[in-house]
Amino acid sequence: MLLMLLVVGLFAATAVQAQTRAYVTDELEITLRSGQGNDYRIIRLLRSGAEVSVLSRGETWTRVQVGEDEGFVRSIYLDDQPVAAARLAETEAGLERVRADNRRLEAELARARERLEALSQQNETLETDNQRMAQRLEEAGEGLALADENQRLRKQVIDLERQVQDLQRGAERMAERERQDWFVAGAAVVVFGMLLGIAVTRIRWRRRSSWGDL
Repeated sequence: MLLMLLVVGLFAATAVQAQTRAYVTDELEITLRSGQGNDYRIIRLLRSGAEVSVLSRGETWTRVQVGEDEGFVRSIYLDDQPVAAARLAETEAGLERVRADNRRLEAELARARERLEALSQQNETLETDNQRMAQRLEEAGEGLALADENQRLRKQVIDLERQVQDLQRGAERMAERERQDWFVAGAAVVVFGMLLGIAVTRIRWRRRSSWGDL
């Protein structure tokens, strides 16, 4: 039986020493004393929610360290969890952090939406430019086709001009030949007329000579 009590006591002492953090309960202030009793000197006052390091825990008094100070406080004033006010403050701080994160995320979302809108506008501009370029390419293709057709028509015009020039030169040569032929024919008529006149004159002269012999 005694051995069992010693084991239980040792286990309890180990469990007490394993706990190294504690918090002052919902009291306004408690005293940190130099010894286990109200007659010992007060080292400092601890406000509600103050965190202390537990060095050794007893049923009535617990030895703690606060900063560089060591002393004893009543065990009933220590709690394993922060007081409600501290938990509330911590919760409010966490809530404020969440709100700040939400505001940051909302700002990032707004910037992302602005960026998306800007990209959408750029996309619309690029589509418009693409359509304009496609139209210009189509017009350029039509222009090239028209240029080829114009070049072909110019070649035909040049060929026709050459043919007209050849026909004009032929006509001029034919007209020159006709003038030469008319000139020759006129000269022949003149010569024929002169010969005919000489012949008629001789015939008349002979006839007159014959009449004179009679």
